[in-house]
Amino acid sequence: MQMTTGVSLQRYKEIAEVLYEWGFISTVLEDLSPGLRNMDISTRLHPQIRGMTVYERMRHVLEDLGPTFVKFGQILSTRREMISPEMYEELIKLQDKVPPVPFEDLRATVEHYCGPIEETFLEFDTKPFAAASVSQVHKAVLRDGTVVAVKIQRPGIREAIETDLPLFENLAERIEKLSPDARVFNPKIMVQEFAVQIRKELDFTHEGKNSEIIAASMADIPEIKIPAVFWKYSGEKVLTMEFVQGCRIDDVDTIKTYQVDPVHIADVGFHAYIRQIFRDGFFHADPHPGNLLVSPEGRLIFLDFGMVALIRPERRKIFIKVLMSIVGCDVDTLVESFEKLGLEFRQEDIEPLKDELYAALREYQTSELGQLNVGSAMDSLPKIMQKYNVAVPGSLMMVLKVIWMIFAVAVKLDPGFNFNQRVKPYFDEIIEGSVLSPDTLKKLPLSFMEMAEGVMNVPKALNHMLNTIGKGDFKLEIEANDLKTLSTSIQQASGRIMIAMIIAAIVVGSSIVVHASGTEITGTLFYAVFTVYVIAIMVGIVALSMMMKK
Repeated sequence: MQMTTGVSLQRYKEIAEVLYEWGFISTVLEDLSPGLRNMDISTRLHPQIRGMTVYERMRHVLEDLGPTFVKFGQILSTRREMISPEMYEELIKLQDKVPPVPFEDLRATVEHYCGPIEETFLEFDTKPFAAASVSQVHKAVLRDGTVVAVKIQRPGIREAIETDLPLFENLAERIEKLSPDARVFNPKIMVQEFAVQIRKELDFTHEGKNSEIIAASMADIPEIKIPAVFWKYSGEKVLTMEFVQGCRIDDVDTIKTYQVDPVHIADVGFHAYIRQIFRDGFFHADPHPGNLLVSPEGRLIFLDFGMVALIRPERRKIFIKVLMSIVGCDVDTLVESFEKLGLEFRQEDIEPLKDELYAALREYQTSELGQLNVGSAMDSLPKIMQKYNVAVPGSLMMVLKVIWMIFAVAVKLDPGFNFNQRVKPYFDEIIEGSVLSPDTLKKLPLSFMEMAEGVMNVPKALNHMLNTIGKGDFKLEIEANDLKTLSTSIQQASGRIMIAMIIAAIVVGSSIVVHASGTEITGTLFYAVFTVYVIAIMVGIVALSMMMKK
């Protein structure tokens, strides 16, 4: 991608200054855009740089470069198979530590969707209680006394994102060219998916609809709470929701002060996600602890539905097989499931790949918990795939990532959490339900109709084949690597057929002659006929045994 002058070059200059400030400026920028080679970068080094690790400085770079980079860092923090533990620890700090925008810069946006603030709200706290890369959230009280959370999009965010996305695409292309090993992570595909995702998140109506879909699917679980949406005061850039209170799901000490059992919360959260992923195929795809709260009443609260994932029914079944194969160390089924998902393996790599997968899964089966260490197992899978230069589909990585994250939270709440034991009953229930699910029952009439059409077409197809043979248009092509062997086999088969035909003719002919003559079969004639039949049967048995051996 060729970057020249104008906004793009100006943005490159800003990136260069931030990288220089945090001690990263070098040939990387010159490779990205040769125009930076002679650019004046006057920013001085940050005074705190000497006491920071490289990962701390990287986090600061993302924060200083703005919302697009912060959001990308947040998403990257969920791809733990791609980053080091040290980088992960820094990137997760991007989740809820973004500097807020002054409210006066947001007032016009709020009043566009909600009307004058003084007329719509009894109270409106101009200081946000949460700030993210794309938006920030303020507490308010409607005229009827309802306490709400008003999520407001940052001004100019769309323009900033559209300016930065081409830079990400350019960077992804460079990475794939300069680092072949990185291709297994599909950098270009990852950037494309990021672009689609972040553009969706810019329209808050999508988030509101997503929350209502998941709320409906979780309605029969009383321990789950999803804030209601007030559509009268919502739109593309503002989302007004029911205000909820609670602590982060990983704050075990506070949960205990609520007189709530953390083990029960682990069960509720695990059950909710397994159902969303494998039964409903529509799930909350950003389960970091900042988006999962526990209320003082002991309910699990889901927040932020900007990132969701949708999985088709046939792929859900494959994902279930993948997870069950991982739990059961069944590498044959695991590789077969990968192939059904579109992963391509070289034939000579399949056996070594299975050996490595089996060794990794067996290693993590013997963890301290006496069960599968899901985090370690799912961390090893992409690395093994990378070794064999196999790209893992983004949808599979999304499912594995979410399961990985909820497992980590569950272990935090319940150190004795046994993944193997907990997941099996849910899978049994899902598999049993899928056999007689409404979707399956809906397909039955169509399946019967297709089967009936196939049966009805058999005579027509057979008649067409006989007509073709009768007209002499039938052509049979046989390919053989060894024509001599084929010829010998045909001769042997012909000989056996001839012997069988002669024996059958003798038996049938003698039977007809005896029957036509009306001769009574007694004495010598009986023994003669009996002998002929016995010989025919023996020859038939010998011929049959020889054929079976062949």
